Amino acid sequence: MSTASPTSAPAGAAQDLQPWEVARASLGYIRDIVRITRGDRHFLDALIFTVALDANMTPVTRDRSLLAAYGGAEVSTPDELRRPVSINAVATSLRLPLETVRRRFLNMSRDGLCMIGQQGVIIPRAAVTSAVYLAEQRARFDRTRGFYQAMQAGGALPDRAAREASPATGEPLVRAANWAVSEYALRICGELVALTGNVVSSIVLLDLVLANIDQLPPSALPDWGRDPERFGRPVRIGALAGPLRVSGETIRRHLLTLETLGFCRRRSGGLVAVAPDSARPQLMRIVETNRTNSARLFARLGQLGVLDGWDAAIA
Repeated sequence: MSTASPTSAPAGAAQDLQPWEVARASLGYIRDIVRITRGDRHFLDALIFTVALDANMTPVTRDRSLLAAYGGAEVSTPDELRRPVSINAVATSLRLPLETVRRRFLNMSRDGLCMIGQQGVIIPRAAVTSAVYLAEQRARFDRTRGFYQAMQAGGALPDRAAREASPATGEPLVRAANWAVSEYALRICGELVALTGNVVSSIVLLDLVLANIDQLPPSALPDWGRDPERFGRPVRIGALAGPLRVSGETIRRHLLTLETLGFCRRRSGGLVAVAPDSARPQLMRIVETNRTNSARLFARLGQLGVLDGWDAAIA
């Protein structure tokens, strides 16, 4: 998938490569965050749960004192401080049918993963203090540290000395960091869903792009960006179905949708993601938006003292 036409000429090659390396690192990070968050659940359940929780936590994330009190790994916000979110708001944000979201929330409520009231839906404290959730929370935190280090090594972040100082803390605010991660991931997922019109199709497209470029050396990324059909490494349906943990028929159906939209082509050896001309302006906006959202993510982590802790650990 390409959003511009950078060349791979020797002059300024390192500068040309950085945007492509950042894009690959960002896409890989989003893929991994989605997989960690999904756990053993369906994609839709994981995303619906995350959107609701993100909305519930708005009063806390906007209040420094509450953020400090409830941002740690073990301490969770009391249910009375969580702001309910309407089922319609969740459905709209994910571009899903209202009844689909309502049905999935009802199933979650039977499992104790949400509470549905007159004011809306709340993800209760009990649902985010289980051993399973705490493990997922820590995994997202650790994966974000890897993303930070990759971005830093690629010169995509400000020098540590230029970063605004943050107050020293004891235990890292793992839960607060996860709220920042969720906000970032949901923004990017929202952009991808707007691109294809379907949540699962967007996830399939994300995995297809990464399968096409994961093994390419950095020097080949600009060529892939110019001509993804020629330089992308084709992947077979079975290779996508395994990591996504869905049936081959489901993958085939969504790939057909992507092919119809112009985002996928079949060639010898499998499938490659491509960018239809009509979508290039939107893809360019996604790239620019990702830069802004990445900067916002790391700024928030810096304010929480998380980045200082990570830097100190490798100093």
